[in-house]
Amino acid sequence: SLDYIQRRLGAAAADTLILGTPFNFRRQMRVTIGGDMPAPDAPDYERDLPDWILSSIARSGGKALVLFTSTALMKRMANIVREPLRNDGLQLLVQGIGPSRYDLLQEFKRDIHSVLFGLDSFWMGVDVPGEALEHVIITRLPFAVPDHPLIEAKTEFITQQGGNAFFDFTLPEAVIKLRQGVGRLIRSTTDKGIITILDSRIVTKRYGQIFLKSLPPCPIEIVSSSGEVEEHESFE
Repeated sequence: SLDYIQRRLGAAAADTLILGTPFNFRRQMRVTIGGDMPAPDAPDYERDLPDWILSSIARSGGKALVLFTSTALMKRMANIVREPLRNDGLQLLVQGIGPSRYDLLQEFKRDIHSVLFGLDSFWMGVDVPGEALEHVIITRLPFAVPDHPLIEAKTEFITQQGGNAFFDFTLPEAVIKLRQGVGRLIRSTTDKGIITILDSRIVTKRYGQIFLKSLPPCPIEIVSSSGEVEEHESFE
């Protein structure tokens, strides 16, 4: 639905046209969700995250873009997983450490035995078709930082107008950004790969259904930390 963006643009009455995609998502991608991953605000989340990242990367033998919403968390995870990845013959590239964003992306495309850790600018506008990228790992649902001055002003205005800031702004914005992150995976009709979401709120919170239904129609697996598939479904 284009309802949210039409409201944001002040074009609620405008005619709309939604075009189909050339991609066959049911065959080209699947989504894996860490069902028993601790919630991001739980003390065990950061403890368990490195193991989940490493086991997820192992599924694709590298070729993974790992998306973060926090610079500090990304750097801590990089420090923990760098050596295990090196032992597996995988190069770790981290946004903000060393080369520029452009050079990081070029190196990631060149070296199919690499993993790229990225922040906000890698959630969108990144085009890596082919075997260099076969796995996008999303460490956390991309909710905006609530105390950012601009976000704070927008949510306060919505509340003053009698709206619900979470459902009218925060959630739709996060859904759009998740779709952008997921969209990094399939860039051509021959691409195939995995989306891994390491935020269990997508299956434990009611609003998680909104995220799930925003994904392209494809198989969805909910797995445990032991690797067992707990549930398998597909959202239209």
